[in-house]
Amino acid sequence: MTSTLIRTAIAALAGVTTAAALSVPAQAAPAKGDATPQAAVAAAAAVSPGPVISRAEIITRAQTWVAAQVPYSQEAYYNGYRTDCSGFVSMALHTNGSYWTGNLNEIGVPIAFNDLKAGDFLNYHNAADPNNGSHVVLFDRWVGAVGGDFWMYEQVKPYTKHRKWSETSGRVRSNYKPMRYVRVQDTPNLGVFEFHLSDSLSSSTATRPAFAYGNSPMTPIRGDWNGDGSDTVSTFDKASAKFLISDDPTNGQAQRVVMFGNPGEGTPFVGDWNGDGKDNIGTRMGNTFFLRTTEVTDGAEAATSIAFGDATDQPIAGDWDGDGTDEIGVYRPSTGQFFLRAADGSAVTVAYGDANAVPLVGDWNHDGKDNIGVRMGNTYFFRTSEITDPAEITSSVAYGNGDGNEIPLTGDWNGDGTDTQGIVF
Repeated sequence: MTSTLIRTAIAALAGVTTAAALSVPAQAAPAKGDATPQAAVAAAAAVSPGPVISRAEIITRAQTWVAAQVPYSQEAYYNGYRTDCSGFVSMALHTNGSYWTGNLNEIGVPIAFNDLKAGDFLNYHNAADPNNGSHVVLFDRWVGAVGGDFWMYEQVKPYTKHRKWSETSGRVRSNYKPMRYVRVQDTPNLGVFEFHLSDSLSSSTATRPAFAYGNSPMTPIRGDWNGDGSDTVSTFDKASAKFLISDDPTNGQAQRVVMFGNPGEGTPFVGDWNGDGKDNIGTRMGNTFFLRTTEVTDGAEAATSIAFGDATDQPIAGDWDGDGTDEIGVYRPSTGQFFLRAADGSAVTVAYGDANAVPLVGDWNHDGKDNIGVRMGNTYFFRTSEITDPAEITSSVAYGNGDGNEIPLTGDWNGDGTDTQGIVF
């Protein structure tokens, strides 16, 4: 059941202008008279990315139009989406409204052709003459070797098709730009989570016994729930919007289960919102942070909300100034930038690492202030210079194998005041 407080906050935020958040790139104006297979006039209504979505769900959604043999049309709609090529891809990605080839790039990160995975898309927008031949297709899988022929889904006349690229004619593949939807969930299905944690920022191996807690497709989180100075791992189940919180995860049991947010929507984050030494939970939906201010042990719910960043940013939280209270922030994968918000609403922008890295937050040098970091490949990079300092000081450690079948996390596992690395697989 959706939280009453969150429903109320969403209603209140409906009138907030985009000036309340970081700037969102303006959408390109749709061209009129686009040649088939795209609409004559793309939807004039505002469009935005939808909820985080798995690759399996994208393909399942695409298959529904194939099964229904949805007729191609530049004017018609089916289940709320325009029935042309870009409307079909928008439907499969579960976006809010129908995009067109001229603005699909705003919700797609460019990738190499050989990196295409199920649910990615290939977009061709003829910028010189957008009325002539623009098209987009949804990637399914390789027919044989990576980089060769592939299966795809596309909306064309007379109706939705699932076929090989080689079964089409007259297309120049180099015109098509491989893209990865910014809201696709690339977290691997790991089954039961196994946590491997280190108490040393310089150790490439775990210093604590491994233990199991939770399972995919939950999201691992960590926090100091009881104020004892040590972080313990817990999990968030997006499907039910439930936080499974434990003070002793080594026994595999959750001591508390707290529902917060809307099932199927939120992205979790954790922080101490009132400076009482205990972490609390939060969920981000769209560009709005919802912070639960009552303790996780309290059955009554109180919450506050803040609009910050773009909907496609990843939420983070940390004590940026060392005052004992955590503030929110976002990481923008497309640019590799961190936007860190202060209590007065101002923000510090820090570029760190490569685009599309995994963002990290923690106190790496025991100075009482949280800082940023990233994981690239199997290496953790910890920025130790102040977030307001243009000079960059970094330490790093290789931890895990970086094969994509791991989830990185950081926390103060032993209560010594310094956050260190861990992995889940």
